[in-house]
Amino acid sequence: MFHGSPLMSHLVIGDTIFVNARNKNDPEMAKIRRCIIRESKLQPTWGQNFPKCFIPLELEFENLIRENMNVITFDDFRKINTQHPIRPLTDGELKVFLKFQHAIGKILYFDEPGLDTHITLLPTYLIDAFKSIITDKRFCKEEKQKEHLWNLMSQKGVIFKYAIEKLWRNGKYQRFEQHKDYLVAVMTHLDILVEPKRYDRKRNRIPTDFYFVASMVQAKDTTGYLLSPSLTDRNVAIAFCSNSAIIPPALSFRFITYCLSIFDVKKCGDRMDDMLFHRSAVFTIDASLEMHILCEDERIFVRLVHAKNKVLILKDLASSICDCLKSALENISQFYIKTSSDNSELSVGTFEMNLCCSVAKDPCLLSIGEFNKIDSIWVCPGHKLYHEKFVMSSWITEKEIMKKCELTCPVTNEDFLSEDLSALHLRRLSILYTVDEIRQLVGYLYLSYTEWDDLFTLETEPQLLKFKALCLCHEQSTLTFRKIKTAVEKGKIQNPHTLCKVMRGAFVDFDTDPEKWDLVPSDEDIDKMAPLIGKKSLFFLVELGMDLETWDTINHRQTKRDLVKLNKDILDEWMLICNVKNVRPAMRMIAQAYKSIGKDIRVLENTLFN
Repeated sequence: MFHGSPLMSHLVIGDTIFVNARNKNDPEMAKIRRCIIRESKLQPTWGQNFPKCFIPLELEFENLIRENMNVITFDDFRKINTQHPIRPLTDGELKVFLKFQHAIGKILYFDEPGLDTHITLLPTYLIDAFKSIITDKRFCKEEKQKEHLWNLMSQKGVIFKYAIEKLWRNGKYQRFEQHKDYLVAVMTHLDILVEPKRYDRKRNRIPTDFYFVASMVQAKDTTGYLLSPSLTDRNVAIAFCSNSAIIPPALSFRFITYCLSIFDVKKCGDRMDDMLFHRSAVFTIDASLEMHILCEDERIFVRLVHAKNKVLILKDLASSICDCLKSALENISQFYIKTSSDNSELSVGTFEMNLCCSVAKDPCLLSIGEFNKIDSIWVCPGHKLYHEKFVMSSWITEKEIMKKCELTCPVTNEDFLSEDLSALHLRRLSILYTVDEIRQLVGYLYLSYTEWDDLFTLETEPQLLKFKALCLCHEQSTLTFRKIKTAVEKGKIQNPHTLCKVMRGAFVDFDTDPEKWDLVPSDEDIDKMAPLIGKKSLFFLVELGMDLETWDTINHRQTKRDLVKLNKDILDEWMLICNVKNVRPAMRMIAQAYKSIGKDIRVLENTLFN
């Protein structure tokens, strides 16, 4: 069955065993038991010395299990420890014992905040609790309540909290009720359940009444999302390819669950149904950008889909998302990599990232090595579609590629050149030129010298002067990248390829402890951040993706010159806009804007996280 496949190297038991999992008295189980004991004796840890002080604790655990004590608290464990005639162990030594017992599978102990207060003495107790919710439909027969839960999870991918409580209050599942909070916390920790992020009017986190259960969704995507005729022109994609034979389904589910904990699921149709399907989902990144995830047996595809055109996907945003997903995939993979006690080194090469063509069905792949050899255009072999290198490079951080323009960079792309400039584009454009160059540029954009001179006299801050001059041109006649390119060429101001930098933005390295940047700022965080922005309020607002009309509204509300209040109002307004647009307002977005206005992100990091 497995001959010639990579799985062959993982098979250590050569016996042929057929087990009826529904018959607890199946005689084949004895055969399995003998095989496991035989293989255990071959393990490198067999025969190693065992600390004598651990033996009494092991015996106590066995006694508690015989008394049907499946879970105890760490405080109970301390009391047991102090009652022994042998020297009681310290808390640190107790945790060494627990982690060792966990490693060999005798107990379950998670040394994580919120979970380290309990010890599961019998692992099958936890497994049975999981199986009461995560199971196959055939095991729900003759249990109407459980069958109803299964149908809801398979169609919608959700389970209500009250439904779990109701299930565990009755019949054979009643034994889970005593430790329900701990069991649910473990299921959340293991990404079996994920609680969606919801906030009150003060933007503080509030609990929801349900969990997402990605592993139970059976519904297929019938929305036609990937069949849009313009999808090819609106998406950029990557694929994480497994170096092993297949990707375990549990890994795919955990990856989707991670995305559920970070991004908001896109809603569609009149009933506003969540676009969560079997091994796939669609997420809302911002008002103009969505992300499609598709998990196959050997590959995981990720697509960023822009509302208009893929050339407008900001490079810094795409590369930041890519970094998050790579980090999450590596962390999730570690659970499946470590297969024996003597293999403590965890591979980070479990998945290889490739770039993809824009076709949704059976896309062509391009390795990063081959991508670096391309001059300007890649023609995918399967569909003969042309892909500009600058567009595909959106996924790759600036530290991984050289900052140079390709032959088909944005200033040669018609879709890019015809796009109207947003406030963010104007802001980034103003940074790229000196005051004198902006003076020349706005002249070729038909701003009169009198208007420039008035602005130059009133505005003493160079950065604001440049930005406001471009905004004034934009108000008089909507600017496109083509108009800017034409003006630059006429005035011989630097060169047209300066415009390419507008799509790059400032690179922020989120590799160190990336999870904290996925948090949503609290009221306290906003209060702490407001003074750090200083007088660059307008630029900060623009970098957060808000328009100049929003700036006028917020600025008009200020009754006195209070920078801290102004900056706080900007953050509050941004949080509100994110909520209205169903976009998760993560710290990562604030940090990116903070870096883009010329601030040191370490100051923000130290203020918020230390």
